[in-house]
Amino acid sequence: MPPPPSTQMEQQEFDWHSKTVEEVERLQDTSMEQGLTSAEATRRVEAYGLNELPPPKKTPFWKKLWAQLNNILILILTVAAIVLGTIGEYIEVGLICGVVVINVSIGLVQEGKAEAAADAIKGMLAGKCTVIRNGAAQVIMANELVPGDIIEIKAGDQTPADIRVFEAANLKLAEDSLTGESMPVAKHIRPIEGGKSIGLGDRKNCCYSATNVQGGTGKGIVIATGEKAQIGQINSLVNEAAEEKTITNLEHQLEMFGRYVAAFTCVIALVTFFIAWQMAGEDPATAFKSAVSIAVAIIPEGLPAVVTISLALAMNLLAQNNAIVKKLPAVETLGSVTVICSDKTGTLTKNEMTVQKLQTTAGQYSVKGVGYNPELGTVVDPGTGNDLPAEHIARLLTMFEGTVLCNDATLKKITGGHTTRYDKDAGVPTEAAMCTLGLKLGCGGSSREPEQILQYRKRKPRKAAVPFASEHKFMCCFHADAGEIVCHVKGAPDRLLPRCKDQVMGDTLSTTQALVTKFWEDKASEMSAQGLRVLAVARAVVPESDINDDMNADYLLKAPAPFLTLIGLVAILDPPREDAIRACGIAKLAGIQVKMITGDHPETATAIAKQLGIVNPALENHQIVKIAGPDLDKMIEQGGEEALDKFVMSCNVFARASPQNK
Repeated sequence: MPPPPSTQMEQQEFDWHSKTVEEVERLQDTSMEQGLTSAEATRRVEAYGLNELPPPKKTPFWKKLWAQLNNILILILTVAAIVLGTIGEYIEVGLICGVVVINVSIGLVQEGKAEAAADAIKGMLAGKCTVIRNGAAQVIMANELVPGDIIEIKAGDQTPADIRVFEAANLKLAEDSLTGESMPVAKHIRPIEGGKSIGLGDRKNCCYSATNVQGGTGKGIVIATGEKAQIGQINSLVNEAAEEKTITNLEHQLEMFGRYVAAFTCVIALVTFFIAWQMAGEDPATAFKSAVSIAVAIIPEGLPAVVTISLALAMNLLAQNNAIVKKLPAVETLGSVTVICSDKTGTLTKNEMTVQKLQTTAGQYSVKGVGYNPELGTVVDPGTGNDLPAEHIARLLTMFEGTVLCNDATLKKITGGHTTRYDKDAGVPTEAAMCTLGLKLGCGGSSREPEQILQYRKRKPRKAAVPFASEHKFMCCFHADAGEIVCHVKGAPDRLLPRCKDQVMGDTLSTTQALVTKFWEDKASEMSAQGLRVLAVARAVVPESDINDDMNADYLLKAPAPFLTLIGLVAILDPPREDAIRACGIAKLAGIQVKMITGDHPETATAIAKQLGIVNPALENHQIVKIAGPDLDKMIEQGGEEALDKFVMSCNVFARASPQNK
């Protein structure tokens, strides 16, 4: 039996995304049709171990206790208590011991709470998965997966291991938790040239452990499990960082202060003993007692308790504001911060896609509001800056109703305590954002409740649909509307424009004019340069006889002539949080640099950085210093850490960053 293939592959560090599926199949010594045999799977479990994240090393209680006691002031107090005990000053001993116990207890309790709250990476691997073994599909525990296994994934699943995809049907994954990519990533099976220079977010033929399948189905060959998977490598980095011993400025200053106090106390105690013995004529025992009394009086026994209690109060205050500090002395470092490095997706932004602009031939409308909450949004007149009148909004709804009908997403309203929030109930974030747009445009009349989306769709029932696929980049739905069959299409502008014969003139659906392709191309490019994702919306009335059960993309792709009417463009972005904008402004006033480190695309990252004030909004994109993760890796390889140190302070936007970069 040859040695396990994965051992050899790990040593050679294969770039799986650059290999063909046949090469991956051969290197993993598996079969895409039959999978592994049960015997081979068992052997590989023994060779590689279970598909689990190794737990972080637990610090023994005695080490935690010693970390609290290993403080120069505490040690001085301890020595003083021992000396006082030898001469019978038990009340003083009790007071000092009380101070030490209180100080140590507060530190242990606060850091214990923080450790429990920070232990969030556990349990991220999927519980069960569908695997092909012995030529048949079966459900097993995800921790039993091994390299070379063939697994199936579908919408709603969590990817149980790192896999190289060899079959994908409209497969999309949400990888924001791993790469920072704010949009679902469409997967394909083609090899990607470039080797290690290709960032994690651009390896679109691979799926990674702990990422969620947003849509479609797929199959893949397991290429890494447990600690060797990307999420496992992050876990290892976190554990390594946790083991690093760092000393804060406050700890250093207290250490130096303690040494000075110890030296000063010893000198004064010796001088006192000498004076009492030689000059005052006291016997050595009495002189020693006097010296100890003076030494104890000098020692600031209340200082450790005051410092610990102050840090504990600050730690609690931060916790109430959703900020976890694992080590008590680290609270002090916030006062000396000069640079803040932050992720983008879900931190500086809400990780909720939002329609920000609508483009028609009449103008470009701004859509206010952030996230999925339709209550907060309005559509603004580009001329006056005021909210559009109800009559105009109704016309926009008639035009852009395809964003609601040609859509599989739904929203939900969550009420808890005194707060109410809206979230995606089903579907991908882009379509959820369009549901929110529909409610803002009044598809529910005066009501903006999420169930109004479903009611609107019932009034115009769907008769057939062509789902979105990365190959054709559009979605097409056919709906019954007032005795007609209306074809609604949304998708990439470059794919829809060639299939449009005309465009809506002004904001009146019944009035059309010849298509001006360059106008739409320029507008799409302009908004894309701002980091917005741009979709085109079109429609057409079609014969009912065209509807059948086998509708596919060829209905548009192979149509004898363009027949769609272009409605307009919809621009979508995961916008910054309002409180993040304020926080960045406050940090800037305080002289603190804010740096964005994200796995998202450079254009999107730059657009968000401008809105946050991290970079100068007046600059053009090409004038802003930014760098992608692969380029950062090359810089370090060529110039070492010194090159990074010189560059990092001049750059505030780091895009396409891998977890290791972060």
